[in-house]
This record gives sequence, structure tokens and C-alpha cells, in this order.
Amino acid sequence: MRRHWIRNLSLSNKCLLLFGGAITILMLLAFTLPFFRMNGLVRAGQLEVCRDLARAWVQFDRLDEEFSLLAGASIRAYTPDEASMASSEDRFLERALSAFDRTPSLTEKFRASWEGGTKRFQYIRAERGPEGAIERVVYLERRSGGAAIQLFVNGIYLLAAGFVVLAVAVLLFQGILTRIILSPVRSLRQTADSVRDGDLAVRSDIQTGDEFEELAETFNLMLSELQIRQDQLRSINAALDGRLAEMAEVNKGLARAAEIKGEFVANVSHELRTPMNSILGFAELLQEISRAERERLHEEHQSTPVALAKRERYLENIIGAGRTLLEMIESLLEMAKLEAGRVDIKVEPISVGQTCEGLAALIDPLARRKGVEIRLDVRTDVPIIETDSKKFSQIVFNLLSNAVKFTPGGAEERSRVTLRAERLAPSGLDSSDARVRVSVIDNGPGISGDDQKKLFEKFSRLDRDRDGSQPGTGLGLAISRELAVVIQGDLQLVSEEGHGSMFSLIVPLKLDPEQIRTTQLEAKFRGSLTGRRDWDESTDTSPD
Repeated sequence: MRRHWIRNLSLSNKCLLLFGGAITILMLLAFTLPFFRMNGLVRAGQLEVCRDLARAWVQFDRLDEEFSLLAGASIRAYTPDEASMASSEDRFLERALSAFDRTPSLTEKFRASWEGGTKRFQYIRAERGPEGAIERVVYLERRSGGAAIQLFVNGIYLLAAGFVVLAVAVLLFQGILTRIILSPVRSLRQTADSVRDGDLAVRSDIQTGDEFEELAETFNLMLSELQIRQDQLRSINAALDGRLAEMAEVNKGLARAAEIKGEFVANVSHELRTPMNSILGFAELLQEISRAERERLHEEHQSTPVALAKRERYLENIIGAGRTLLEMIESLLEMAKLEAGRVDIKVEPISVGQTCEGLAALIDPLARRKGVEIRLDVRTDVPIIETDSKKFSQIVFNLLSNAVKFTPGGAEERSRVTLRAERLAPSGLDSSDARVRVSVIDNGPGISGDDQKKLFEKFSRLDRDRDGSQPGTGLGLAISRELAVVIQGDLQLVSEEGHGSMFSLIVPLKLDPEQIRTTQLEAKFRGSLTGRRDWDESTDTSPD
């Protein structure tokens, strides 16, 4: 509190306070010696008076009370024995006799003390014989009110002189301080306040011929430089405003182009799906006709014509390419729906084991044709979970198809893909934190660290896939990650180049309804930012 009070004082008040305190201390030190010297002089004068009175009393040998009254003192004479007896009641007399005995050359003792407002003086004189023995002790005691008054008056004079000197010193210091220090400081402060208010044209005018004038010139140079920089910044800001307006127009055009591109991709992909399904349907119908014709020829024990074999091979190529193209269209449509903010979550209980078994059976024909073994490893403690079965299956199947696609088949060491499902223990005491992990593990070539960083980006493909041998849009893993977030899960990758890969989907046992609503709101908001329109259920004919 005291430090806060001192801190809030102005510079002039602080200087006056410090200077006044220093002057007061110096005055006290300066007046202490004269005060003690004055007391010493008064004591010496009184000692001389007492000595003269005692000498006169001894000289005239007057023992009557008339001399005591005339001298204003009480004088007594003691023999050594009488003095020794009287010392039992007088402490000063006892100390004086003891000092006389210790020091043969000592002949007198004097003491001054206060009794109320009166000064009391005690003087003892020892008269010694030729051999130094004490023959008589003269005891003089007197009181003086004038000495006390004299000391008091002298003290008043000293205090008055001190206060006068202090006042003059403070006034002189105040004038010097104001002239030399405070006025330049106030001028600099007023200039700084004007600069703080935004007036860079103000200048400080200090003409003291000392460091304050140099400081003012430096301050003025700084203000001139700041004004030049401010003018430059204004011109730069004006140019940037113009460029910003141009960039805003360009961004509007880019945003519109992106919106048109997205709508075009979504609409074209949606419109391509219907004729593509027709092409696949007719190609499969022709394939069935070719197979029926081959069976008929086989039953008739006739050889298969070359034209029929070519037709079947061409039809297989058409169906394979058509299905690949349909998968690309489905991926584009799925990404377009996610970007448009359409997130439909249908929560239902599913058996993880049965779902994994069905997905493994679905991918097994493709794996067999490529020479890849599919293994199913479902732990017995995997429970029934409540999630969106369609999105869960889509993610796992996408991981399985990628594993089969990028795992090369071989005869020396059999290639395999393992689909594993297991329950993860809770991370804390809360049992509701339990989760299920579904992992797709392959013994393929693995993925390098650099490729892992960009693997889940949209339209991202590994270097080994850019030769066109593995068709795809590069959207599968990006869509899978988006869907994993929708079902409150997490998609993880552990891989080392040359030692295979493990993709894992980790989902909770039960979806949180509040988080579902939050996810849907975030998806709608993100869709509104991209400018995508909401998808209409009636126009979406994608198969479940």
C-alpha cells in the first residue's frame, strides 16, 4: 500500500520528498554537534561557578547559612568519616569517594541532572593533606532554573534556524528543479501525449543547451521518420486495398467456378450411373447368352468356336471396365454428397462378426482370382455394436478392396489379407469408453512415411499407382476417413515399407446422439460454405 502511494506521486513531488528528507537528515546531523557543544559550554560554566563558590567558601571558612543563601547553594563540609557515613544515602557522594580513593590526583567531581524543569548541579571537592590523604570533603549542591530556560531557548533558536534553512533550501530546489528538469520533462510529455492521440506533426521545442535539448532533437527526428513511414504505409495500404479488391473479385470467380465444377461433377456422375448400369446389365446378359451357347456346344461335344471365345473375353473386359468405372462414379457421388453436407446416420445394432464374415465372402472371389488368401480373425468377445451399418460396411469393404488390389499375388510366398475384429479395453475406469477395432492387415509392399502423410487426401494416389495399372480416383481412403468421423470412429494406419500395412477402424460400442446432431450441423454448415445444394432423396438412386 505504501509503495503504491509513493508510485502514484508525480516526479516533482518525489524529488521534493527525497530532497526534503535528505536536507532534514543533513540539518539534524549539522545541528546535533552545536547542540551538544552548547550543552557542554553550559555545563563547563556551571562547573566553574560551583568551583568558585566552593573555593570562596573554603577561603572564608563560613559555615553559617548566610553564605549559602547568598550563593544560592547548599554547601557542607565532611570529615572523611562523616563523608563515608553520608555516602550511604547519597549515591553520587559514594561514587565520588570511591573515585578519590582510586585516583589520588583527583580532587573534584561534578554532575548535572534534571529535576522536573530545574537543572540540579552537584559538586564535591576533596581537600588533601601534604601526603595526599583526604582531610576534608566539601559538598556543594545548587539548582538553576535559568540554565534550563537557557537550554530551551537555545534549542528553539536552533529549530527555528533549521526550519528557515529547510524552507529556503526547498524553495531554491523547487525553482531549480522546475527550471532545469521539470519544464523540459513536461514539454516532452505533452509532445508524447499529442503523438499518442495521432498528431505526428507536433514537435518538441526545448532550448536548455543540455541533454534535454539533445533528447528533444532526437525525439523530433524520430517523429519525422515516423511521419515519413506512416505516409509510406498509407500509400502501401491504398495499393493493397486495390489489390485486395481485385483478389476478392478473383476469389468470387474461383468460388463460383468451384461451385460449378462440383455441381458438374455431381450431376454428370449421377447421370452417368444410369446408362452405366444399363451397359453392365446388357453386357452381363450377353455374357449369360455366351455361356449358355458354350454349354450347349459342350453338351453336343462340339469345339468352342474362336469367335465365341473372343466374344466371352471381350464381354469380360467390358464388364470389368464397366464395374471399375461404376466404382469411380460411386466414389465421386459419395464425395459430392459429403461435401454438400448431406450426412444421414441410421443407427441400428449390428453383429461385427457376421458383418466381417459377409464382407470377407464378398471380396473372396476377387482375391482368389488374384492369388490372395483372405483370412478372418474375429475374437469371441466382440459385442453387438450400435452404429450405421451401411457406412461401417463401406469403410471396411473399401479397406479390404484396397488391400487385395495392392497386395501382389505370388507363388513362392502366398499373399494374404487378414480381416481382424477385436474389442479394446476402456482407457479409464469408465466402462462406456470401450471400443471395437476392425483391422485389415496385408503382407504387401507397405507404404513409405512420405506417402502415409498424403494417403488420406482427396485424389491422392501413390507413386506406384500412377502408371494406370491400378485404376481408381484416389477418393476411397478420403471418403473412408470422412465416414469414420461421421460414425464417431477413427481410421488409423500402421505401415512400414517392405513389411505390409495395417488399416484399422476404431468405433465406439454405441453412438452418442448429441454428437450425431453436432456432426450433422457441422456438415450442413460446411456444405453451405462450399456453395453446394442439398441432395434430394428423390434424385439419389445409389444402391444401399
